[in-house]
Amino acid sequence: MPTEQNLIGRNMHTLLFMHIRHALKTGIACLMAYWVSNLLNLQFALWAVISTIIAMQGLSVADSVQHSLMRFSGMGIGAVIGMGLLLIAPDSPILLGLELFAITSLGAYLMRYGLRYMLASTAMCIMLLGGKMMQHSPQAMSGAVDMADPIIYGLILVAEVAIGVACALLVSVTLWPVRLGDTLRDDLNSQLGHCADLLDRVVDNYLDEQTHLSYKLVEALTLQTWSNHERMNKVRTVEAHIYRYEHKGLRLQVKAIDRSVEALNGLLDALNEYDEEPLAPMLGTEIRALADGLISALHHLAGEEAYAQATGIVRDISDGVVNAEQRLGQLRKTDEFRELPLHRVLQLYAFYQILRHLSEELLLIMHNMRSLAEKPVKKRKRRHRLVHK
Repeated sequence: MPTEQNLIGRNMHTLLFMHIRHALKTGIACLMAYWVSNLLNLQFALWAVISTIIAMQGLSVADSVQHSLMRFSGMGIGAVIGMGLLLIAPDSPILLGLELFAITSLGAYLMRYGLRYMLASTAMCIMLLGGKMMQHSPQAMSGAVDMADPIIYGLILVAEVAIGVACALLVSVTLWPVRLGDTLRDDLNSQLGHCADLLDRVVDNYLDEQTHLSYKLVEALTLQTWSNHERMNKVRTVEAHIYRYEHKGLRLQVKAIDRSVEALNGLLDALNEYDEEPLAPMLGTEIRALADGLISALHHLAGEEAYAQATGIVRDISDGVVNAEQRLGQLRKTDEFRELPLHRVLQLYAFYQILRHLSEELLLIMHNMRSLAEKPVKKRKRRHRLVHK
């Protein structure tokens, strides 16, 4: 089994190659933008190259698409408004200074709602300053294209931005594409395995020692859940329209991690709530059996057979809940159970109910994963029942 240092070294090696390939892709995309601009005899190839660099900021295809759309929409809106200002506003240095002040201030304020607003203000400044310069340049009016015309100047700016964005998208999608869905799937599988290991450790601690465990055990996973949702949203809204692969299964894996992290935090709360001498847990055998079923379910969701039928795991979890309920009913009638302090009873119920709720969630997720591999049905299936009468 690989050690933690080997895994870290392997990940760093892979990340290094990803950055090297991304650097080569950025250079190739910039060369393409420059050559296309020269081929079309455009005046300012630099805007195409700059747009390409901005659009290639993200490593993944989803990030490149988002940066490209943001760059094109922001620059396009700014260029149109800048053309209007050049046509309407009189030629006055004082008025130009006031326009620049208002545009840059407004763009900086609106950046809180998105970077495209700052890009729009940048495009307006480029239009105003460049357009004024062209209007006072004899060389601008002597060429084949009248660059002193604000409309011509603005259209050329938009065209070069479109060329840069198109080159960035073409290279990002076709040359060594880094699919965010693939990296997310690997991360989710790793996190599910980590959840299984932590669940095993917390349950062992409760059954054997009942000593406190640090919340730092789950802290890294808790932070990763936020990143999972952010990346999942990019996969669903961007990459799913470019590459045809199943992303609903990823959403179910993200949900499984969310529920597992919630359960782990709740188990730690129940475990760390009281600092007393450990007592032999009355529901130890049943809790251990139920936890083993949940651990198997997490490993199943993280494996290559996540979409396959897992009849044995479903049966183990369902039987574990049934046995625990029956045993709990028997314990309520014993004097030993009635003599327990109230906080001990609450701890036992909290620990078991958290595991039971996680069982329901994981069974439902496994059922939905299996449904994705089958043909869609018109009727919605009912929630998987744990306890059978």
